[in-house]
Amino acid sequence: MFSLLLGVVALIINCYPIPFFANVQFILGNTLTVISSILFGPWYALLTSILASTGLVIVWDSFHVYIIFGLEALFLGFCRRRDIYALYGSVIFWLVFGMPAFYLLGNLFFDLPNNHLPFVTLKQAINSMIYTSIASLLVLSIPKLWRFKGRIKDKQRRSLSKQVTYFITLMITLSLLLSALLFNFYFLERQQQLVKVNQNETVRHIAYAGETYLENHIKVIENAAYLFTITNDSPTSSQAFLSNLHRNYPSFISMLMTNEKGNFIALSPLSKFQNPDEFKLNNNVKDRDYFIESFYNLRVYVSSVFVGRGFGNDAIVAMSAPYFDKTDHTKALGIIEGSLDLNYFDKIDYDFEGMRNQSIVLTDEKNNIIYASNQLNLKVMTPFHYALYKGRYQTTLDLININNTDSSTPEYIYAKSELSNGWKLYIVEPFTPLLKIAENQMLNSFAMLLVALLLTFYISNKISQLLSIPLEMIANQFSQLAQSSTKHQLLDDNAPREVYSLYETLLASKQQLIDHQLELENIVAIRTEELETANTKLKELVDRDPLTALYNRRYAEHKFIETREFCLRSEQAITVAVVDLDFFKAINDTYGHLAGDECLRQVASVLKQHFKRDIDIISRYGGEEFMLILPMSNALNIEHHLNEFRLKLNQILISIPNGSQQLTLTCSIGAIIANANYHHDLDRWIKIADDNLYQAKAQGRNRTILTIISPETES
Repeated sequence: MFSLLLGVVALIINCYPIPFFANVQFILGNTLTVISSILFGPWYALLTSILASTGLVIVWDSFHVYIIFGLEALFLGFCRRRDIYALYGSVIFWLVFGMPAFYLLGNLFFDLPNNHLPFVTLKQAINSMIYTSIASLLVLSIPKLWRFKGRIKDKQRRSLSKQVTYFITLMITLSLLLSALLFNFYFLERQQQLVKVNQNETVRHIAYAGETYLENHIKVIENAAYLFTITNDSPTSSQAFLSNLHRNYPSFISMLMTNEKGNFIALSPLSKFQNPDEFKLNNNVKDRDYFIESFYNLRVYVSSVFVGRGFGNDAIVAMSAPYFDKTDHTKALGIIEGSLDLNYFDKIDYDFEGMRNQSIVLTDEKNNIIYASNQLNLKVMTPFHYALYKGRYQTTLDLININNTDSSTPEYIYAKSELSNGWKLYIVEPFTPLLKIAENQMLNSFAMLLVALLLTFYISNKISQLLSIPLEMIANQFSQLAQSSTKHQLLDDNAPREVYSLYETLLASKQQLIDHQLELENIVAIRTEELETANTKLKELVDRDPLTALYNRRYAEHKFIETREFCLRSEQAITVAVVDLDFFKAINDTYGHLAGDECLRQVASVLKQHFKRDIDIISRYGGEEFMLILPMSNALNIEHHLNEFRLKLNQILISIPNGSQQLTLTCSIGAIIANANYHHDLDRWIKIADDNLYQAKAQGRNRTILTIISPETES
């Protein structure tokens, strides 16, 4: 039952694992499984483990935990049967069986990348050492656990040296584990903060650079249109003006000027239009938004990203502005347009790619990809499909999946910024390197922990020997002092001062202890005799009425149970009688309570004289009432026996204290006689006796009324 209780509590605790980093969570419910293995052995531990693992199945939705933790519970249970400490057993299990089995099951059943598995496996080994250490300390620190009735006992009594070594190893191991985990936790928190700050700075910088890049070229188009408006002298000057402008701003893939009908009047570079057939097909742009918006709405226009027509198949942004008649600035004569090269972001990407392992994704207001770093393998001018990660990985970073949006494992850490024109910039970097840092930290901690564990074991063993060896020598020596005394120096100079002082004190006080022991034995014998006498008197006071020295009602009720069981075995009848003194209140009122007390004492004396069998129970029932329990009664003569008492009582003269008067007493008796199996409750017997007593009172008192309960009457 206790192992079931431990399992239920462990199930509840395991439903709330402690997040550490990524998909790593620490569980503490298995602490109770280890406690069960220490106390009860392998099979009860397996039962506790099944319940505890159910909590993990609810949270993790993975049934492998039944296998791993079930095997761990069995292994620790069998180690306990062989007197191997739980912590040592846990280290052996995870190094030899647990970690390889966990890794194998992870490859078969986990939805995790292979490079994540070592980290998770290593975490589980460390986690097991934590809850095993906690369980061992709980068993040692809670007396009710290591004194638990029914627990497995050691086959051989452990030496002090081994116990001290294990206790020190246990405490240092747990301290190191918790310290290492705390350090790793804060280290990873700091790493995440640095990554987040770095990404946010990067995305702000690139977003600013991108917006500046766009705004500068918008200004170029706007200023060029204005300059051409005020300097336009002849139609032939447009080509020279445009070619010179393009040479100064080569970020434009191509530039063009049109007349009011949308026909080209100038192009740059001219090499793109050397094919007459292509030029003939694509020499008018009046259907393009950048012409319509600029020419008819008389404003600077920046288009959405699109694929150029006639000037290549690159994704471009068209920037256009109208130029006007020199004498009438409200009359547009055409537009100047530049197709901006978005590969500028490739130059920025190159600056960051080498040193920060970061990639860029730039989308337009329609979520189409404008630019993407080469390592992402994303196609330009296609929708940007992604999924913000909301899985089980615990981190303060923002995570995103791009290549596999349905994956339960995050692919990238990202930061996002939106440009003023509605474009969105994403800075992404793989999540795996950060996980690798955490894995290396965990691996280093585990390696250091194993080394520290071995050193702790060795040092604590030596320390414990400094204490245990001298004590063992003292114990061996004092076990021989009854035959001989110490003639030589027992402990050398390496013995601790406290141990040597203990040895000298024991040696000097041995005889004093023996003398004192003899004296104490004599005192104890006297005190024991006095205590037995006092207990006898106390028992008499508890069970007897102080006035009449008869048994009291409590004693009679308790004794009735034993008497009835005795009569049941011998199939004998029992008589229960209630004796009530007639007109006793008048005696108290007339002669005083001292006279009444004397009457009660005399009645008690007559009762003890008349009902004198050892098995008869005579008690004062209360006030002037007495109760008789008479086992092994004869139904033929019990009424005569009771009447004899009644007559004998009436013949006695009772002297009044402090007076010369004498008085006599009469009594009324109500009784029942029945087989012992009539009823187990004394109150049922007394009820009939009381009813008979009231009937005797009603018929004139000083009489006996008896009810005989026969088997026929009972039925």
